[in-house]
Amino acid sequence: MRTASASNSPGELSPGTAVALPHARQFEIHSAQGLPYRLLVAVPPEAPPAAGFPVLVLVDGDALFATALTNARLQGGRPEVSGVGPAVIVGIGYPGAAPFDAERRRQDLLPDVGGADRFLDLIETQLLPMVADLAPIDRARLALAGHSFGGLFTLHALFNRPGLFRSLVAGSPSIWWNERAILAARAQFLRSPAPILRPRLLITVGGEEQKTDPLRFPDRATRLEKARMVENAAEMANSLAASGRLDCEHVVFTGENHVSVIPAMLSRAVAFTLAEPSVRGDSAR
Repeated sequence: MRTASASNSPGELSPGTAVALPHARQFEIHSAQGLPYRLLVAVPPEAPPAAGFPVLVLVDGDALFATALTNARLQGGRPEVSGVGPAVIVGIGYPGAAPFDAERRRQDLLPDVGGADRFLDLIETQLLPMVADLAPIDRARLALAGHSFGGLFTLHALFNRPGLFRSLVAGSPSIWWNERAILAARAQFLRSPAPILRPRLLITVGGEEQKTDPLRFPDRATRLEKARMVENAAEMANSLAASGRLDCEHVVFTGENHVSVIPAMLSRAVAFTLAEPSVRGDSAR
């Protein structure tokens, strides 16, 4: 029979030690405008593929990075099942302890007064070169994922810089924002020359994102009805799939709301963006 030691008697715990995410590092960077960011990067310990590691970039990194990294490690641990190999996971966050910085993310993620374009500049000209200094990366397999305003930002990135990311995941995108102004960007994208690499887009949403109790939460019920999260996501996905300009998938996670859907979205995002092209049946680079 195992006996508890005097220093760790039943009902007592030692002070413990800090827990770190495997192979993850944190950096502080500043934009050209002097704004601070927290950069979270996980480089796998395996040798890189000949073309370099695929890269998954997450906005709202403070909220999404750890879950995405865990999914990448789990799925990458069984590549014969998942098709997912080693990949670099990157989260872009902000100083502070909150998982979402409401004001900073509005400045960066909304295509308003050039904010989203400045953020794309940061990703393209500062962040990706920094990641490339840490590990060899495959620029033909760059991916971007975001949730809510981050999902809207992902659509903005696709429509305005379609050659930057090969795979994109728009989780619960806020298509409702600014009277659905993103639809004008979509129209311009569909009229523009096709990018060299055919984009791949996954749009996800929780099946409960338009539902609440109108008697208990009348104001919220009105907002959800106006936002049309589930319907807007379906309409966007159907329109883009029908255009023939990109490969577009649409997933509704039954039973999930705007917050609970995040882990499900990230699990699917890892599989969608990081599975080997041969496994996806998409061998063209």
